[in-house]
Amino acid sequence: MDDAKSLELIPYLKERGLRITPQRLMILQSILDHHGHPTAEEIHQTIPFTSLTTIYNNLKLFVRLGILNELPYGNALSKYEFNFSRHYHVICQECGTIVDFNYPDLQEIEQVASNLTSFEILHHHFEIYGVCASCQK
Repeated sequence: MDDAKSLELIPYLKERGLRITPQRLMILQSILDHHGHPTAEEIHQTIPFTSLTTIYNNLKLFVRLGILNELPYGNALSKYEFNFSRHYHVICQECGTIVDFNYPDLQEIEQVASNLTSFEILHHHFEIYGVCASCQK
């Protein structure tokens, strides 16, 4: 693993009571190296000596613990990303490509919703669908 990323991820895992196993580190590193939103199958291609079942089990664990977000978009395969920052997604309806974007003003929605409804707002989800530049060609 990249030393800088290792220093960030290992305490993050330990804080959540997880054992630091080589498989877990390789799965997380694969997601970091992908620079996007990989599927379990794409992660498996980078570490084929780890079973697909192990990858799926760890991805589910990471999602449950809030380390990863599961993005069930596109071609019925979930994609994964780290849950380190609040951001939103533009999703291509043709190929399933997901692009992140940040728009801070949307975070005010939670406060407005809370004020209008008296709900305790836990989080929100916002996504935009379209056709990416590659699919437009």
